[in-house]
Amino acid sequence: MLNFLLTFLLLEITAKLTKKRVVGVRFVFSSVIGAAYSLIIFCDGMNEAVSALLKIASSLVIVAVAFSFHRLTQYIKSVLIFYFSSIIILGVTAAVCFVFKLGFVAVNNSVLYFDLSAGVIIVCALSAYLLSCIVIGIYDRVLSKKEIYTLKIEYKGNSVTLLAFLDSGNNLREPFSNSPVIVVDKSKINFEIDSFRYVPVKSVNGNGLLTAFKPDKMILKSSKGEEIIENAYVALSDNIENESYSALLSYNILSV
Repeated sequence: MLNFLLTFLLLEITAKLTKKRVVGVRFVFSSVIGAAYSLIIFCDGMNEAVSALLKIASSLVIVAVAFSFHRLTQYIKSVLIFYFSSIIILGVTAAVCFVFKLGFVAVNNSVLYFDLSAGVIIVCALSAYLLSCIVIGIYDRVLSKKEIYTLKIEYKGNSVTLLAFLDSGNNLREPFSNSPVIVVDKSKINFEIDSFRYVPVKSVNGNGLLTAFKPDKMILKSSKGEEIIENAYVALSDNIENESYSALLSYNILSV
C-alpha cells in the first residue's frame, strides 16, 4: 500500500512537471504495477544486471500506462522526469532520516528501502509533493516571462497559426474536464466550430461566458523548442486588443 501511494505521488509530480493530463484510472493501474514491483525485495540472490533491467522495464511500463503519448520524445522525456521525481522524494526522505536520526537504509536487488513507519514515509512523500508544487509554481512564473510563442491550432482539417503571450493572469479552466484554457482572438479563427462548451470568466469588465472548443491538435513553439499541447481548450474572445499577439496562454499548459 505504501509503494502504491508513493508511485501515485511520483506520477502526480511527473504530471505537474510535464503538464500531462491526469487520468485517475490509468494512475491507479500504474500505481498497482509500482506496488507489485516492490515485492522484488523478496527475491534473494538476483543478478544485478537482471535487477537493473527489471527496474528500468518497470518504470517504462509505469509511465506508459499512466500517460498517453503522440511522440517517442515525449515518452522519453516523461520517463526521465519520472526518475527525477523519484530523486525528489528520495532526497526529502533521506534528509528527514538524517535530521531526526530515524531508521536505516536497506538495499536488496538494487532497490533502496527505508526502515521507517508508514506515517513517516507518507509525511515525507507528501512533503516532497508539496515542495515540488511550490517549485513548479515559481518556475512557471519566472521562466519564459515576456516571451512570445507561436501557436498552431488544428481542427477537423483546418489550421491557423497565431502569436501567443504567456499570461500570468490566465487561470481559466474548462469546468467539466478542469483542463486549462487558451484565450484566442475570435477574429483569427477562420473555420467553423461545430462543438462548443462555455467557460465562465471574471474580468475587470465583469462576469461572463466564453465559447470554447477542443482542437484536434495544438503545437506550441518557443525558444526552448516545440511541444504538443494535449490537455487544453481554446476559448474565443473579442477583447484581445494587442498587435503583438492574438492568444493568451496559461502557465498550466507548459512543461519543463
